[in-house]
Amino acid sequence: MSKKPEIKIGVRDLLETIFNPKDLNTSFSPTTRGQEGSEGHQIVISQRPPGYRTEVSIEFPYETAEYRLMVRGRIDGIQESESEIIVEEIKTTYTPVADLQPGQYPIHEAQLKLYLYFLMAQHPDLQITGKLTYLNLDDLTERSFPLNISPEAGAEFFLSLADAFLAHRQGYDQWRGVRNDSIAKLWFPFQEPRPGQNQLMDMVSLALEQERDLFAEAATGIGKTIAVLYPVLKRLAESSRFNQIFFLTAKTAGKEILRKTLVSIMRQGLRLRTVFIEAKSRVCLAAELKCHPQNCIYANDYYAKVKRIIPEILEKELITPELIMEYAKENLVCPFELSLDLSLQTDLIVCDYNYVFDPGVYLRRFFLHSGRNDFLFLVDEAHNLVPRGREMYSAALSQRELAQLRILIGRSEPKADAACANLEEFFQLWQNELQAEGRPGTLLAGLPDLFLPALERLAALLELYLKQPLAPKLRDRVQEFYFNLVAFTRVVTLINQDYSIYVKQEEDSGQTNGGRSNNPEESEEERQKWIYLRLFCLNPGPFLRQRLDKGRSTVFFSATLSPVDYFQELLGGGPDYLQIRLTSPFPQETRLYFHVPGIDTRYRLRNHTAGILARCIFDLVTAHTGNYLIFFPSYSYLNTILTCIKPLLTGKARLYIQSSSMNETSKKEFLQRVTDTAAAVKNNQSNVGLAVLGGIFGEGIDLPGEQLIGVMIVGPGLPMVNDEQELVRRYFDERNGQGFLFAYLIPGLIRVIQAAGRVFRTPDDKGVVLLVDDRYLQENYRELLPSDWFMPGRPFSTSDYRQILQEFWCH
Repeated sequence: MSKKPEIKIGVRDLLETIFNPKDLNTSFSPTTRGQEGSEGHQIVISQRPPGYRTEVSIEFPYETAEYRLMVRGRIDGIQESESEIIVEEIKTTYTPVADLQPGQYPIHEAQLKLYLYFLMAQHPDLQITGKLTYLNLDDLTERSFPLNISPEAGAEFFLSLADAFLAHRQGYDQWRGVRNDSIAKLWFPFQEPRPGQNQLMDMVSLALEQERDLFAEAATGIGKTIAVLYPVLKRLAESSRFNQIFFLTAKTAGKEILRKTLVSIMRQGLRLRTVFIEAKSRVCLAAELKCHPQNCIYANDYYAKVKRIIPEILEKELITPELIMEYAKENLVCPFELSLDLSLQTDLIVCDYNYVFDPGVYLRRFFLHSGRNDFLFLVDEAHNLVPRGREMYSAALSQRELAQLRILIGRSEPKADAACANLEEFFQLWQNELQAEGRPGTLLAGLPDLFLPALERLAALLELYLKQPLAPKLRDRVQEFYFNLVAFTRVVTLINQDYSIYVKQEEDSGQTNGGRSNNPEESEEERQKWIYLRLFCLNPGPFLRQRLDKGRSTVFFSATLSPVDYFQELLGGGPDYLQIRLTSPFPQETRLYFHVPGIDTRYRLRNHTAGILARCIFDLVTAHTGNYLIFFPSYSYLNTILTCIKPLLTGKARLYIQSSSMNETSKKEFLQRVTDTAAAVKNNQSNVGLAVLGGIFGEGIDLPGEQLIGVMIVGPGLPMVNDEQELVRRYFDERNGQGFLFAYLIPGLIRVIQAAGRVFRTPDDKGVVLLVDDRYLQENYRELLPSDWFMPGRPFSTSDYRQILQEFWCH
């Protein structure tokens, strides 16, 4: 006989998976009380008699013909005698205990019922009773509600949960068999792999087999997505150690490439349940309403409605945002929550980085209490996760926000007002210190000991305040502050040696909206100065690693993942990581990379070299009629050169300018005009787009063929020198002596390489990448550029670039 599969699940997960309320629970929950909750438990426990046992682990097995289920839990407290066991579950609250009612929190009672039944089954000769105790964290009063259940009722309750869970699991296992059979029959979806794809697929297979992380740098055109996905699917079918794949991407373009890839291989018979998760703000059907069953029809009776439609949606297998929206509108359910509930039953989850890594919005159903580590993480365009990760684990709070909150809530909520005033006192102390020392800001060695409890208390009181009937505008503003406060509080609990904490003064010209007015005639002395507190994550790698440890293996892939030690450090790659670096598969003869010497783009010399640079742009875009993008380090530099180049290009080229206020519509219009090859040929005038390096046109756009034939990159793309970049530089100077490299040079040249990659998208593309700035001639800059940019027999840097351009376009 084959051994039954054993499934381990925690009590909380069993309840949360099966035991759903009627409506979608979108009310405020105690998200900031981790430390206070633990301290509250200790207060209750300290008042219990001798012999009272705490944190008692318990396991309960249950077998069916197909499975062995092991349910695990941890009881808060047990008081034992020769004839009786009293089981106590302890919860903390800010609700006055006199206002609590029996049955107010069904999931708390359900948890206690399971513990009672487990102990009854294990000790049938003893009397087992329970009580649910609530401690008010405000006044430390407590109230207990007795809870008793018969063995028969306990068994019935447990079996209803366990059988429902196992029925769901059996359906999933049946599906997995169908899925795995289809993957076993799957062949590589193209007649012949492109150059580099076999090497990449072999390395991905090795990483999965050895359960190691892989850093895969593969130039544009190799076909990274299918070369990563194909071996991952094969491994999913072959090994029970991997059960779900997360495909993480920050760009819409990455999701679209994956969707097209899946459609292609599904035509060959692949059976794979895939769900695309979009941001809640993008898919909300009732943004003007409060997210609560009383206000939103898409939250009302949610669970009953999705229980009916989820099986039907799963049959579609490729579950796109459009499909989710269609079902959400038809059945009046929240599309965002529907996508999350679908994700529990899919094989491939496609979402933004933050749903795995962000401490505020990560998918708790997978990563909080599940105990699972059977995931595979595929991180697309992984170079973007460095700045995104740094921002996810950073936070800020200002004295001005606290002052505005006090004006909003006024005296109607004295406890919250007092808690806010308590927090303001810390900011006032920092303000006094800066004024006494005559400094605009300072680094802090740490936060005061009482700062975190003050944050948690204010957040908890605002939770209660927001449950009251409030005017819509008031609710919106308090709720916005509350969410920011909660995010800030989470980051406070993470602070370690990888953080810098600083305060600085920020000016506010007067008082507005409930306090502030903008008066341009105010003197410097009259302007209010507020304190801004910033918690800045210098190195997100250790935090990203904590989430990556929930998976067996992670594949980081991008066209820019060099040097690998930089990314291993800042992305939290495992110490035994693998790496592969693949250059472009396209012919070097059709790709011209070169540098024009003699132009210094550093700030102090920009006006001096503006005319030379403008002439260089003229030479590039008039050497061959077509579509070009010119990338500048800033809008101000772009506008400076624009005044020089307009007279030169009149009648020779059409100029289109990126603005800082572009929305999706204007972005599309800009690209349509810049890539209008028919217009360029008809008018015999090149289309020239002037854009900012590192912005929306520097990566994530696909312009194959003649849509783009040339790019000029002005400067090496170094980030602007500011306080935080300098903190990063100092951190890595102390850590590894490579502060400038990690803070400026690598991030800058990633922008350069990504921008250059817009030109070459297919084997037939022919184009030019022109670099301007003499720092490109320095060895530490050149060694970070792709090796295939340097073609034997062709000079990389030459003042005779006009001749080079003419010869290139003539062949």
